[in-house]
Amino acid sequence: MAPPQRVAQAVQAGIVASAHLAALQHVSAAAEACQRLGRLTSGRWRAAARDLASLEDNLQTALTGAVEELGSHADDLGVPEEALWTVGDAAATFDLLREAALEELEDDEEPAAKVLEGDVLFGTSFIEDPDLPDRGTTLLFGWPDPLEPASWPWQANWVVGDSDSQDDTDSEELDLFENGELEGDDALIAGLADDLGSSSEEARAALRGAAMALTRASLLAGTEGDEDEEDDDEDNGTA
Repeated sequence: MAPPQRVAQAVQAGIVASAHLAALQHVSAAAEACQRLGRLTSGRWRAAARDLASLEDNLQTALTGAVEELGSHADDLGVPEEALWTVGDAAATFDLLREAALEELEDDEEPAAKVLEGDVLFGTSFIEDPDLPDRGTTLLFGWPDPLEPASWPWQANWVVGDSDSQDDTDSEELDLFENGELEGDDALIAGLADDLGSSSEEARAALRGAAMALTRASLLAGTEGDEDEEDDDEDNGTA
């Protein structure tokens, strides 16, 4: 079942506003970097910086309009603007992780792959337990009820394996498992069952598989980011 049109439009406004903000942040960073390169090297980077500055201005204007539209939709629905920002950010996170999550699936997990590739599930976000760093909850946003995500609790451990023969260092593997049942998933399961042509139980199993794949992709991406920062520190001569 599709959500009411005004809800769908509000969610779309949140997705668009989040995309505008992300684009502005990236372009602003690129403009600053090109300005610095232009001061240090050749004029080609000064020209690139001017082009990026113009794009930055256009994005800022567009973002202002997108934020106003988001606020209008929030007022119409009687929900906080933050709720629509959350949905928009979740959609962006899902887009970033989708391919990596598909790579985490085994060959026999085709239903979970269909969930990730389909149109019912559109967003995800992750909440870590502040008291237990190895535990968290994955939120799953679907079109049947886009403002009420399902939640999947998990626990993760890094298992140290045999040392790598090339550099004689221990390798770590991510051990991830669910720490409870899916909750708040009735509308999402119904939408997935209809989309997949399956039973509710089969749709629930497929959603759990997709949730685990997305969570693994997120945790592994975070680890790669930490390793990149450590490499940068070493290259810059810092510890």
